[in-house]
Formats: sequence, structure tokens, C-alpha cells
Amino acid sequence: MKNKGQNELLLNTILEEAYPGKFVSEHKGIPGREFRFDAANIADKICIEIEGGIWLGSKGGHTSGMGYEQNLEKYNLATLNGWRLLRYSPSSLKKHPEQIILDVMALTGCKPTKISTRTTVRAKIADQTKLGSMQVRLS
Repeated sequence: MKNKGQNELLLNTILEEAYPGKFVSEHKGIPGREFRFDAANIADKICIEIEGGIWLGSKGGHTSGMGYEQNLEKYNLATLNGWRLLRYSPSSLKKHPEQIILDVMALTGCKPTKISTRTTVRAKIADQTKLGSMQVRLS
């Protein structure tokens, strides 16, 4: 297993707090292939990818010619195997982590159990999900 990057660790922390036990990291969701999803909800077949290196041009692993080609193959195979793919940039992960929770909720209909993020994130989620009295602890 590759070493987890800071962005993937943040993604998995957000998902584990909002949906405990529902997501796994580094899941090999495509039979016979070495591709791994940054996070996956196996039961609902939702995979989430953080697109790192998007500002590095040809030096970025995900955006170099070969890296981009591999990602396209991975995403298409995921779709063909029934996975629903959500993709985010590192900046959107950090600036708007609530969007990940809202997107997962839109796909599953399942509200998060706990939100342990900044006050602004908590407020946005509460406003959009009618979670008002949800137990929340701030980081």
C-alpha cells in the first residue's frame, strides 16, 4: 500500500467522522486491476478521489501525460463496474470539506452522524441538511 498523502488523510478523517465505518481508504474496487480509490463506500459503490498535483503541470503525478491517462482508465473502469465517482481538488477539500459530506448525502440519502469541523463548515451543512441539533465538536 502506498503512503497516504496529507490530502487523503484529511479526506478519510472527514468521512470517518461523518459516516463512521462506511468508507475505507485505498480500496481496490476494480477486479483484476491494481487501481485503488482514495476512499470508497463499498456497500453504496461510491468512490472518492482527490486530484493531487493539478498545479504542477507535467511534474504532477495525476496530471502528467501518463498519470492522466491512467486516471482516465481508472475512472472509466470504475464507472463500467458500477461505481459512482466523486472527484475533488486539494483546495476544495480544504476550503469546502462540507461539499464532500453533502455530495455523499445526495448520493446515499444518509445524513452524517457527527461533524467535527470548523464552525463555518458545520453551519453550511446544518443549513443545507436541516441537521440543526446534531451533536458537533469543533476541531
